[in-house]
Amino acid sequence: MKDWMVRALKTFVQAFFGVLIPEFVVMLRDGSVMGWNKFWTLMVPVLCAALAAGISAAWNIIAEVLKKQEEEDAESES
Repeated sequence: MKDWMVRALKTFVQAFFGVLIPEFVVMLRDGSVMGWNKFWTLMVPVLCAALAAGISAAWNIIAEVLKKQEEEDAESES
């Protein structure tokens, strides 16, 4: 598995639980975990985590490409 994939997956898990835990506490305080409103409450962490993972993946792919270009430039100058 590529490094950027691992980093994006870690970011997804961290963001997911970082948003899910407070959302779940609010759901439990209301006393019900059923219904469409609660479903959408659980979807918020998934969407936030997916956005964070996408940003992480893009960032790490760009960093990987730039690093590879620098290495190739350094080799060609030698």
